[in-house]
Amino acid sequence: MTPRLRMLSIGLALSLSWAIYDYVDRNSDEKPVVGKAKVKKRARTAGVSASRAENLERMARLRKEKFQKEYGIQTTPNNFTAQSGFLPISNEVKDLEGWARNPFVEVYEPKKMAKSKTVVTTIDEEAEMEEQSGLTTLDGLIIETAVRMGEKAFVTINGQTFKEGDIINDALIEKIENEQITFKVGKTRIIKDVGT
Repeated sequence: MTPRLRMLSIGLALSLSWAIYDYVDRNSDEKPVVGKAKVKKRARTAGVSASRAENLERMARLRKEKFQKEYGIQTTPNNFTAQSGFLPISNEVKDLEGWARNPFVEVYEPKKMAKSKTVVTTIDEEAEMEEQSGLTTLDGLIIETAVRMGEKAFVTINGQTFKEGDIINDALIEKIENEQITFKVGKTRIIKDVGT
């Protein structure tokens, strides 16, 4: 037996013996012996008689009334109702129901693109339009974190987790690096930094 095992065995034996003693002590029918504690009496000068307490209470009430008369303070009764002098409550406040949007969180509203009715004829113009639409679809993305673990890479965009090959807002996540993400929209590659 190693010294460590011997010490653990001794500790186990002691804890078991203490648990058995405690169990027996708690479940015994004998009442514990309690000695009478001596009551220490205080000197009579420290006490206040009942009539003195009433006098102190009455004096405090008189002082309060005198103060209120002196400074013109009026106490309001419990059944107070407002008569006039208050501004009316606006309709916006009256119409509120429950909790509305959190005012401390910015709301993102994507930019609306005007749809053109022109027909694109050349390849250059088509690529240019595709690039502009790709940029606007990626403007609303907030890239929070990017993590690469071995061969796998993950990115958190707008609170959702994506991996390479996923599509978000018609853009393919082509490559995820620790500092930047490469998107592919059609034939156009767009690189965005993490945190933007």
